[in-house]
Amino acid sequence: MKISSSLAFGIVSFLSFEMTAQDMIHKTDESVISSKVMEINSTSVKYKLYGNTNEAMYELPKNDIHYIIYQNGTRENYNINVTKPSKPETIASPYVESADSKRMDKEYPKEYGKNIIALNCFDMVFTNFSASYERILKSGEISIKIPISIGLQGRPNTTNYTSDFYQTQFLQNRNYAAGLDLNIYPFGQKRNTFYIGLSTFGGTFKYYKDITTVNVVTYGGTYTSIVGHTEYEGVHYSGMIHIGGYGGLSDHFLMGAKFGIGFKREDTIEEDYTLPVVQFDFNLAYRF
Repeated sequence: MKISSSLAFGIVSFLSFEMTAQDMIHKTDESVISSKVMEINSTSVKYKLYGNTNEAMYELPKNDIHYIIYQNGTRENYNINVTKPSKPETIASPYVESADSKRMDKEYPKEYGKNIIALNCFDMVFTNFSASYERILKSGEISIKIPISIGLQGRPNTTNYTSDFYQTQFLQNRNYAAGLDLNIYPFGQKRNTFYIGLSTFGGTFKYYKDITTVNVVTYGGTYTSIVGHTEYEGVHYSGMIHIGGYGGLSDHFLMGAKFGIGFKREDTIEEDYTLPVVQFDFNLAYRF
């Protein structure tokens, strides 16, 4: 019985020693290697994996070691000022910079302002102050635009009113006008983008009719002379389809243009005229 007890005690002691007879290498990245340290030099530690001492020897630079706890409980420090690697900061932004910008733009589209205020520079030729406010809906593919215009009449056209395709008195003699546009952006909101849509526009304008007199001339017949003009107020409104776009000078400042074609109607004291009409706008805009 004494022999059996001694043998059992020896086996347990051997197993306990074997379980602790390993060197624990704690790396700076917080990983741990169960090993048997074989050699330590000025720049590295050579070791074999615990339980595989007949296998190949590995080498680990000291810069990658935080500390080692040897099988006898001794601790040897190498890089004591190591801190835990911080997790990358999550930026709460829908847009992420990347070398592959096209792919990232698709996965993380940049958020642009939903409001655009524009100044119609082309209307200034006719001395009108024309501006618009555009609200882009949440999807970014549809917008509603409200244009307004006030005629300053710096270059009034007082010639006898006639209605034809090339007549511009409704522009030169504008009193005021307003409209409503519905725009569709097929590719959504980008720095450079385009749209198609429908627009309506209407307002009032001044027009003039000649005041004439008939002069009688002996032996020469009669002839008519213009002695003045009578001023009237007409109503103008139109409906068009249009295409346009914006080019971004920056994320906020834009240049834009729009071309439309449709029909206009002018109501006057003589007759109501319905004619084809074209429209061209050049805009400077601010997005916010």
